[in-house]
Parts: sequence; C-alpha cells; structure tokens
Amino acid sequence: MARLPFRFESNQGQFDPAVHYAVRSRGFNLALTDSGAVMTFADSSRLDMRLAGSNPAPAIEGQDPFPARTNYFVGSRDRWHTDIANFARIRYRSVYPGVDVTYYGSQDRLEYDFALEPFADPNRIRLEFSGAQRLRITAQGDLVVETTAGPMTQLRPVAYQEQGGIRKAVGGRYVLLADNAVGFRLDRYDRKRRLVIDPSIVYSTYMGGSLSDQITAVSLFSDGRLFIVGQTSSSDIPYINGAYNNFISGVTNVFMAIVDTSAAGNFALIYFSYIGGSGIDIPVAVQVDSSGLMYVAGTTTSTDFPTTSNAYQTTGAATTVASFVFQLDPHGYGSTSLLYSTFLGGTTGNDEVADMVLDNQGNAYLIGTTLSSDFPITANAYAGVLYGPQDAFIAELNIPTSTLVYSTYIGGQTDDFGRGIALISPGVVYFAINTESPDFPANGFGSKSVQTAGISIALGVMDLTQAGNDGLVYSTYFGGSDLSEVRGVTTDNQGNLVITGYTLANDFPVTGNALQSVNHGNGDAFVSVVNPNAPGFVVYSTFLGGNDGDVGYAVATDQAGYIYVTGYTQSSDFPVLAAVQPQWGQGIDVFITKFKPGVAGLAALQYSTYMGFANVNVGYALAVGPDNNLYVAGSTQGGFPIWPNPSQGSYGGGASDGFLMVISPS
Repeated sequence: MARLPFRFESNQGQFDPAVHYAVRSRGFNLALTDSGAVMTFADSSRLDMRLAGSNPAPAIEGQDPFPARTNYFVGSRDRWHTDIANFARIRYRSVYPGVDVTYYGSQDRLEYDFALEPFADPNRIRLEFSGAQRLRITAQGDLVVETTAGPMTQLRPVAYQEQGGIRKAVGGRYVLLADNAVGFRLDRYDRKRRLVIDPSIVYSTYMGGSLSDQITAVSLFSDGRLFIVGQTSSSDIPYINGAYNNFISGVTNVFMAIVDTSAAGNFALIYFSYIGGSGIDIPVAVQVDSSGLMYVAGTTTSTDFPTTSNAYQTTGAATTVASFVFQLDPHGYGSTSLLYSTFLGGTTGNDEVADMVLDNQGNAYLIGTTLSSDFPITANAYAGVLYGPQDAFIAELNIPTSTLVYSTYIGGQTDDFGRGIALISPGVVYFAINTESPDFPANGFGSKSVQTAGISIALGVMDLTQAGNDGLVYSTYFGGSDLSEVRGVTTDNQGNLVITGYTLANDFPVTGNALQSVNHGNGDAFVSVVNPNAPGFVVYSTFLGGNDGDVGYAVATDQAGYIYVTGYTQSSDFPVLAAVQPQWGQGIDVFITKFKPGVAGLAALQYSTYMGFANVNVGYALAVGPDNNLYVAGSTQGGFPIWPNPSQGSYGGGASDGFLMVISPS
C-alpha cells in the first residue's frame, strides 16, 4: 500500500474552498492550495510547505487522470458530490517567473519537481515550512524536516540541461535560509537553456559471473521484493546462504534472485539460488502468488532436472527439449524449499514453453511450441492431434493438485510458435502466436483468415473451461505483408491485450493516433492494443523505432494507462525524451520507453532513453511498480551504466552478464 501512487481529488465542494486538490494517504492527508502544500498528520499536527513570494493565483491543472472517480453520498442529496476526477500529478504553472512546479508521490511520501525556463531565476524559489520543529541537511545533501509526527526526508535535488542532444548534469543542493525556509543553489549552467529536474536512475547493477549470464524475467511483489530469474553458466556468482542450491550443476542452470527494492531494503540482494540438472536449463517466466511463493517456467535438456514426488510428470525425454514448471518457497532452505516441480512434454520432439501466467487458485497457464505427437493433451482439448510439423500448445496446470486441467494443440499445416499468454479471467486467456501456417484457424466476428506474410502473428481468446471447438472464442491473423513477430504480451487497465515485437511490414496496422505511423528502418518495434470486443479489433497501434533494426521484447502498463516497453535498438535516431542516455551507444542498445497511447505523434512520449555502450545490450524483462518506478532487466556484454551502491559493480566476464536497472521516469 505504501507504494501506491497518490490520487489527487479535485475539489468539487467536498473540501475547504481554499483547497484545489487533496490526497488521503497512509501517513498524512495532503491539501494543495494557491501557495503550496499542507500536510496533516495522524497526531493532528500540521506542516505547511509554502512557496514564499510566489504567484498568489497560479494556473493549477491535474495531469495523468486515473480512470477511477470519487463519490460522496453524505447527508441530504444536495450535499452529495459525485464523479470527482482523480489525478496522479498536479502542475502549478508560473509559480515564479518562468518556473513551474509539479506535485506527485506515493502513499508514504510527497515529491515535487521544479522546471525552469531559460533565464528563470532559481534563487526566487523559497520553501517555507510552518509547523516544522527543525530543518537540517544531511551529509548526503538530503533535506530532513523534523515534525512532531516524525522526520520527513526529501532527497538531494538533481538537475540537468540538454545541449546538442547530450545531457549535462547541473550540480544542485539545498540551502537553509531564515525562518525555517529552504532554497536551492545550482552550480554554473547555461541560463539560455531550459533547466530540467530529471527522471532519475534509482539503481542499476550487473548480475553475473565469469561465463555467460542473462536475466530473462522479473516479477514485482507487493512488498517491494523483485523476483528475478535468468540463465547462467557461471559457478562464481556470489550467492546468499540459505538458498535451494548454492552451486551450479550443469552446462547452463536457472538462477533465481530476489532484490529488496523497498526503502528499508535499499536494493539489497536477499536471495540467490541455482536450480537445474546436468544439461541446459533456461527460464522464460516467473510469477509470485499472494503468499510470496515463486513459480518459474522454462525449458530443459536435463533429464535429471529436479522434480518433486507429487509432479505431474517426473521424467523428461532423453533426446529432446522438455518444459518444466516449479513452485519454490524462497523463505525455505535446501530441497524442502522446492514445493513442486514437474516436466511437461512428449517424447517425439522438442517441447518449449514460452510464457506463463498465474491465477489466484494456483493455476499456471502456459503457452509454447511442441514437435511431439504425444504431448500430453486433455480430453476437452480444442485440438487433440499435432497438425503441422510443430504446433503451439496452450495448457493449464493446477499446482496444488498436480492436475493438468487443460491442454491442447493449436496451429496449421506448417510451423507455429506459441509466444505469449495473458489472463482475462480464471480459465480464459489471450494467446499470441507466431505462425507460418496459411490455414491457422480463424474464428469470430471480424477475424482475418488470410495470411498476408510468410510469418504472421495470430492473436485470440481461448476459454479453457469449454471443450472442443467451443474453446476457441476468437482467433485472427494480425500483421502486414511482410514478416511480423510478437515477443511480449500483457493486459492494460481496460482488459485489452497489449503486445510488442517487431515487423518488417510497411503496412503493419497502425491507428491514426499512433506515436509513429511509418516504419522507419530495417524493421521497427511495434506496440499494439487489441480486443475482439472493440470495434475494428485494433484499439491502438504504433511503430516504435529509428533508421535501423528495433525489437520490442517486453511490455507493461500502469493504472493511469501508460505503456512501457523495452527491447533493443540499433538506430541512431530512436526517439528519446528526458533520456538518461540521449545518444546511441554505437552498438545494440537497450531502449526503455514510456508513452501515452491515444496521444498522436511524438507528443505521446513521456520518457525514452538508450542504455548501453558499443556492445550487445538487450532488455528482456520489465515490471512497473505502483509508484511508477520501472524495473528493467536483460543481458549486457559490458559497458553498461552502473549507479552507486550496486549489488555487483563490475562486469563479471564471459559472453554476457545480466543487468538490473530501476528508473523513475516521472
């Protein structure tokens, strides 16, 4: 709850007339007036943070509206207040000449940014704290406001300017003034240019040893623990005692790590473990249930991959690749912490899970690709026979009972690759498949049954509670007249399916309000929002890229409707905004982009940056916290930007390391 963003309510008569917007948070109530912020604490004490000498009537506007509305049905009908808008951020324009301030935050902290236009005077900014017992500045430059309700800490200010596409940091600090007031002092900077308070990197670290390592998936738990899985061939990654297994046991094993991203945790690595057999083990997905148990799915060539006695399938095929699913308690130790582990696959060909999603009944929904004619299929399957050389599969595995609830093939007469799965409701899922089949099954009103490229995307809805043909609720081809592939999927706050990947097609379907309406280079990334129940199926769709190859690997959304995407780019002109790294690193760079769908053109961009220098750097996974911090992970060959106090500050060596980066793109 402490990490949920503020919801600023506009005042429609439910608050004091002097209040424009207000927030009820966990630790205090906050009111925004013409002159600044007023905080009221649980002990009834009050702290006023006033913008001294500011514009007495600034223009105040809510930004980033939430879909939720507030209603007050108190007393007689004439005292009711209904349909009250909620916003994530509140902007005050021209509080001082050429100076704007924006308020935002989460349930246990208030944050605010100042933006100065050219020639604006930062010395005009003066914050007066009425109700504070004492102000002090720490050795690190943070401001601590002592109140009767306890200390309130505001981090040292960070500022920058962009000059010729290069971000130039500007040193900044608080200064204590008379009468419990604080000002800002900035080092020398170009007064002719705009000064920006930067969305900052919160944390970054390498994660790897002397051989090949990469992070493939992450999942953020509600208490701030970030669950991380990846693959490693390194035996010398520093481990944490108490793990399931402290040593690598094969060519490439799965590793699991947990980083405490909460303020108290300070990004400490609190768990690390290997798991695997004597072959090659690669995780593709990680999920966490409400009790903090970790679920991991992936592929293995290890016939001795550890399984539990209650496994659905205790053995893997000796000559092929099998899928695995396991449940692990990271609070446990040794073999007893592995609560469940099973193979899933046939014996006549490779079976490779690609994605997994979890519901709150302990059902793991899986999608992948199979070449096995004897892949385990349930009696209620949509298709019980392998149709092409390889088909996609969709399965539901109930972990508590080790029951295969549902399993089916789905595909056409050539090759089909299961890529992504997302939960609509228990038993009902979206699926995303890359297909070479000209006869992939199409179903539903408005669906497209004609393949227009050698490799296209197939999207649909499968109801696993229905048997046979009734299970395929909707299915359609999606893409243009050249190759298109999906790599990552999620859902948004409206229940739409959101996908990313890459396309070579100039006629890939994009909407009129796209961020980028044309393919810019040698294949662009794309982001598309679709729903079979929406008119025309495509809610929103855009290219995302520059003059060379760009691929989206992972996509996420937040409750305010923003979309976040990461992957890699080779383009020197990839669109950037407020970037930590505004220029291409001359290699394959990670890109990290936040945008608002439905806002046409580049105005949709909220934040976009390169990350990496010269070598190969790929973002494979991301998660968005309730405070809108963005957790990005993947693979790097070194030269990756590392911020102070990392878990691992230097490149481990070998072909690649994993990386983890936390950004606040506000």
